[in-house]
Amino acid sequence: YCLEKEDSSAYVLCDVIGQTGLDHEWKTECCRIVGDHEKPLMLQSLWKPKDGFSRRFEIQKRSNVEAQSAKNTDSITAVPRTIGGRSSFLEWLHRRN
Repeated sequence: YCLEKEDSSAYVLCDVIGQTGLDHEWKTECCRIVGDHEKPLMLQSLWKPKDGFSRRFEIQKRSNVEAQSAKNTDSITAVPRTIGGRSSFLEWLHRRN
């Protein structure tokens, strides 16, 4: 990915759910950082997106993902909303089923 070894920790692998709109632009619905202990090929074998949605891996800048997660955190109950940690990701999947 043409990254210097020193820069590699600034990026994370994300598991992303979204869909392509009428304008053919990808629209992210939910995003989470894949944990160091997780196996991406195993995750991929379990992927069963809901009709109209797709799942994909994206390499994103850690600071961008963390900023988006902070922006989507409910400051009253401190529960992450759409984009963020594993709990919000699983909640999103549950609501869609």
